[in-house]
Amino acid sequence: MAIKLILVHTDPGSQLTAEESAHIGEVELRVPRGDILDREGGLFAKDHCLWSLWADPRVMTDSQMTAITLAPQFGLDDGELAARLTKRDENDKQRKFVWVKRWLTEQDIKTYESLDPMLQYGLALKKEWVRYYPEGELAAHIVGFVNREGNGCDGVEMSYDKLLRCTSGKQRSRVDANRNILGSLTIEYTGPEGGDAVHLTIDKTIQRTLEQALDKGMVESKAPQAMGIVVDVKTGAILAMATRPAYDLNNHGNVGGANFRNRAAEFAFEPGSSFKIVTASGALEEGLLNTETRIFCENGSFNPYGHTIRDFHRLGVEPFSNCFAESSNIAMIKVGAMLGPERMEQWIQRFGFGTRACIDLPIESKGIFHARTKWSRLTMGSLPMGQEIAVTIPQLARAFCVIANGGYLRNLYYVDRVVARDGTVSYEHQHEEPTRILSDATAKTMKELCHLVVLHGTGKPASIPEYRVGGKTGTAQIASPTSRGFLPGKFTAIFAGFAPIADPKLCAVIVVQEPDIKLHFGGSVCGPIFKNVVRDALIRMNVPPDPVNENPGAHDATPDADDEDTLVARETDGATPVITQPLDDLALVAARSVTSEGEPALPSFAGMTKLQAKALIDQIGIRWDPRGAGRVIEQDPPAGASLRDVSLCRLTFSSEAPEETKTNEAKQSPKVARL
Repeated sequence: MAIKLILVHTDPGSQLTAEESAHIGEVELRVPRGDILDREGGLFAKDHCLWSLWADPRVMTDSQMTAITLAPQFGLDDGELAARLTKRDENDKQRKFVWVKRWLTEQDIKTYESLDPMLQYGLALKKEWVRYYPEGELAAHIVGFVNREGNGCDGVEMSYDKLLRCTSGKQRSRVDANRNILGSLTIEYTGPEGGDAVHLTIDKTIQRTLEQALDKGMVESKAPQAMGIVVDVKTGAILAMATRPAYDLNNHGNVGGANFRNRAAEFAFEPGSSFKIVTASGALEEGLLNTETRIFCENGSFNPYGHTIRDFHRLGVEPFSNCFAESSNIAMIKVGAMLGPERMEQWIQRFGFGTRACIDLPIESKGIFHARTKWSRLTMGSLPMGQEIAVTIPQLARAFCVIANGGYLRNLYYVDRVVARDGTVSYEHQHEEPTRILSDATAKTMKELCHLVVLHGTGKPASIPEYRVGGKTGTAQIASPTSRGFLPGKFTAIFAGFAPIADPKLCAVIVVQEPDIKLHFGGSVCGPIFKNVVRDALIRMNVPPDPVNENPGAHDATPDADDEDTLVARETDGATPVITQPLDDLALVAARSVTSEGEPALPSFAGMTKLQAKALIDQIGIRWDPRGAGRVIEQDPPAGASLRDVSLCRLTFSSEAPEETKTNEAKQSPKVARL
């Protein structure tokens, strides 16, 4: 008996082995895919159980007839179902498992239960975990979706798929007479893995407000697309990011390919005047100028590098603060010349352009920024005012956060942490040490300059009564994808800003593509969207008010309908002396016109205020005889006269422009100063 017992245990034989296996069962152990949650724990995505119908073609007596009978009851194609229910596949292998219909509705389950028992033979129900998105299209491009095979597609579902997905485990145990697993007699156990929950920095309420405001803005501006982002200035956490139009994550199968693209991350656009913060910040930090430095804006037309640059409002000598608020392209080109190509390139790189801004966006474009070795002779006439460069919304938001947070550059993110099912943290965002690129004094100065844009300038539509706002507008032409140049009549409207000025909490960038209205400019189109979103967010966050102290009626300058990036010139008190030294070899500050013989010539004072004309007279070093009030309509001697022969210049001022001037202004193209 002892010998027989040893033989049975060591070499039981096939008969005993088969009998043993008949008393052992195996079940798959699976946990739901991990949830995706907002910053407050609200659900963006979760798994829930649904029944699916499957068939075993081996036991079906007539699969063809079964398919013909089942198909109309479950809304299926009978020919396609019959092909799947054949007993052998294309490789002549016997089929054991075939899906009939997945994710049954309540009506489908009732239909199955009412089937004739003979028709039910060979059919069975199986539970499946199915991804469900309770918020529909809210934050669709951030969250992404899962396909029927359980693979993450797009957004967080794809980039964090390894942590979200569940790897099934198994349990092998002895079973009772009804094939039920006996847990106490477990032979082998492998637990399921994965199913971690991803906690985002996204705030559902702010996200919804942003999406609704973008949708409304698109309708009002007749634009096909819009994008936006809201960022925590102190941490770089993205509180909301939206691309419109979007799609319902629960119905992604019926969506066109274009709507799947997260354009807020992938789309690189020319920033236009919103990029001027880089030029201005660099010059202020380098100590090349201050807010009261006077810059001669060449009366609206300038050709420093072989290409004529124009400002719609023909400014004369203005303080740098006015030049920035009025978004003078000529002034910014001169400031760029002060920096020079090498320092201009360095400051663009310091602000992070040309590199991805969000570590959680692997699909984010790096934008377009060419190295200085590839610059042309026109580049320094383009880059300082936001041309010859393409940026993404996260990059622009990161740059404005530098000004808002006191001079620190930090990357953006929207995944805060990932928590395993047992409560352990499997991933947590590590806040890297930010890089200081601006001094606190420069950042403070830039905040005030950006506030002037909203207080008196093109950003007035973004002004919030309860909070002081700083920002910059931009209206850029859209480059042609098939040829050089721009698409006629196609623009990208931009507003980027932060609030409140006293202690900035939020930074937001709003971009609307191809607005099809007359006032298609950044301030007019994007300003109101920024105002609604940021105001609502700050109030919900209980941020203390930081109201505008100025009399609402003061400085009521209205942007011209034909030029979003300018405003009506304001006279200053003239207390600050004009800086007369040249910026570089071109002497870009002073007007150094010459006669045909190459001698210094008297410049044109046309259109200047008395203060502007006086500043230029002082630069030249001659006496003047001002007559009247308003702007210069006549001068004697005329422009171009040799300065050697001029000791006194008589200037006639008037509040009414001569007919010739009005005619020339009417003929001027409205395109020249939109950037």
